[in-house]
Amino acid sequence: MANQDQKTLYDIAMNNNQNHTSSSSRIWLPLALILLIFTMGLMTLMDADEQKKLLTENGLFESLTVYLYILCLILIFIFWSWKKIITKWYFSALIILFALRELDYDKANFTHGVLKSRQYFSDLVGFPELIASISILIFIVLVLGSIIIKEKDSFIEGIKSLKQSQLAVLVSIILVIITKTIDGIERKFGIDLSPPGERFALIVEEVGEMGIPIMFAIAILSWRNKNQT
Repeated sequence: MANQDQKTLYDIAMNNNQNHTSSSSRIWLPLALILLIFTMGLMTLMDADEQKKLLTENGLFESLTVYLYILCLILIFIFWSWKKIITKWYFSALIILFALRELDYDKANFTHGVLKSRQYFSDLVGFPELIASISILIFIVLVLGSIIIKEKDSFIEGIKSLKQSQLAVLVSIILVIITKTIDGIERKFGIDLSPPGERFALIVEEVGEMGIPIMFAIAILSWRNKNQT
């Protein structure tokens, strides 16, 4: 009886500890959103030269974004089992693809860029380069398709249940849409922005892109805490 009572007390203590950990981890997402908004606001208060230094190619925010993607991979290998890493290989692959995209490897050594339609119809693209482009594009489609097919149901259910992991992924999707819409907004929508407007758009784009791996990291840690598979 004493052993049973001790076991019951132990189970209660463990459950309380897990509930405390879960409750404390729920603040990560709102804190991350506050951090991104605060950073954007702080950037708008800087003068144009300081903004340019931070927002330029290979500047602070672009470098931080790449490092954060690397951090996401490290978190996966620290907190996920090998079985989970292999089973859900498409998450690691997606993070690597995002990091390579941030480093502009989708354009490096390609005439127009792997993600540009001109790459597949231009006479300037040689046959070996075309085959390489198609192979990479097929891999990207495979990764995205695997995520949609295998994670769609749990993602929708998680959003309905307000689970932090799925909410963080949802925010990352929203950030992808926002940043890709802002990127080249004048060319895409035929609008003319004033210099301050251009700088503000660039701030939102660069800080928003940095927010994507932050959301990935929150999702990875939340999956760990909730023992999700």
